[in-house]
Amino acid sequence: MLLNSLKNISINAAKWNFIANFGSYVISFFLSIVLARLLEPYEFGLTGMLSIFTALAIVFINAGLSTALIRLKEANAGDYTTVFYFNIIVSVVIYILFYFFAPLIADFYNEPILINLTRLISLVFLINSFGIIQNTILIKELLFKKQAICYLAGLGFSTIISIVMAFNGYGVYSIVGQAISQAIVTNIAFWIISDWRPLGWVSKKSFKKLWGFGSKILFTNLISQLVDNIDNILIGKIFSVNTLGFYVRAKSSKIIPEQVFTNVLQATVFPILSKVNDDDVAFRNYHLKFYNIAAYVIFPIVAGFMAIAKGFTIVLFTEKWLPSVPLLQIIVLSSISYFLGALFNQTIMAKGQGSLFLKLNVLKKIVGLVSIPVGLLYGLIPFLWALVIISIVNLCLDFYFTGKLLKISMYQYANKMILPFLLSIIMGAGVFSLEFCSIENKYLLLFLQLVFGVIIYSGLSALFRLDEFLYLKEIVLQKINKIHLKK
Repeated sequence: MLLNSLKNISINAAKWNFIANFGSYVISFFLSIVLARLLEPYEFGLTGMLSIFTALAIVFINAGLSTALIRLKEANAGDYTTVFYFNIIVSVVIYILFYFFAPLIADFYNEPILINLTRLISLVFLINSFGIIQNTILIKELLFKKQAICYLAGLGFSTIISIVMAFNGYGVYSIVGQAISQAIVTNIAFWIISDWRPLGWVSKKSFKKLWGFGSKILFTNLISQLVDNIDNILIGKIFSVNTLGFYVRAKSSKIIPEQVFTNVLQATVFPILSKVNDDDVAFRNYHLKFYNIAAYVIFPIVAGFMAIAKGFTIVLFTEKWLPSVPLLQIIVLSSISYFLGALFNQTIMAKGQGSLFLKLNVLKKIVGLVSIPVGLLYGLIPFLWALVIISIVNLCLDFYFTGKLLKISMYQYANKMILPFLLSIIMGAGVFSLEFCSIENKYLLLFLQLVFGVIIYSGLSALFRLDEFLYLKEIVLQKINKIHLKK
């Protein structure tokens, strides 16, 4: 009974989370196309230089306490209020630090314009701190429909603001304007749609209760963000702002679809697994089910993206961004580790293994530091290939440690990847082969490649009767039947 109930909850939660993320993807992607056509690589490079600082600030503000709240089965009003005020206090401190240290950041990159950009973008942290608890409650209670309304309202409004600014010649400030306006509208929506309000003040007892688990998340995320953004620091400092701009464009193209599916996975996996973390058999079965679906989905996305990278870039961003194509084709390979790694992280956290989470992620980030000397000694392309190799090593670490926790062998994990991997290679080769056909219309070519890719992968999945294909097909057919019945 519990498993069936959780299945229905997980499907409904995943549906609304997917709607929110897919909607965000469509709007963000549209905005990225417009801005890429109006702005120059130099301006995208400037925002890339600040990524490490903004990422670290977000980690500090949350401090892992929101994750601890979601995992806590019986959170009280004092717990929520404590985290709420903690977030605001930390965000104020961080804003002050960013304001006064902005000149040092500008000096590091030798870009004076970064002083104003840093001080403006820091406002986002302050604004977002007021809505973190409302967002946490929506996630904890699986109210993704309400969360979708808030996010899409903020993103839609801010997209209009950003495009208007870009058309009026504000350049890089149109990117900053989008971030600030999105934060304002989204957090206002959170306060309107949520009934929660802070009661009392910070509770020392609540903080201690949450900090035990949250601190491990904090330190893990700090190390994670440092290593994950080392690429932007290295490219921005050693090469040029334009080179970083091309890399940011490639990375953004990779990240948007990557985050859509990862966010759906994270928002669904953690709450669902947390509800069955006392039942080892159910927990293991759910984890494997999520893993099988994740592997089935991510491989064709990566293979397809590599195959259409050139046409995709020309059609959407124009030929001035062609230097980003080889960068995209390399770094998209690391999406496999990123996507599956997110599942393993959520699994470990849902099991309450904060120490293992910290240990595993610290180990993975130490391995990631190997890429730094490669970049310093051999240049950009070898550096990117080093990142891909490191991502494969990290995935093996995920297999080993999570498998040890749940009594799943590395062979079991690897075995479920083989068929999706092989089918994706066939699909990718078929899609890429269309580039050698005499199709002069670049829009038609890209469209045919996308359709051809879906047909090949779906057809091969049906031919080999992959369980994940049949499962997803069943869900889609059920939704279609429900729509027909309503009519």
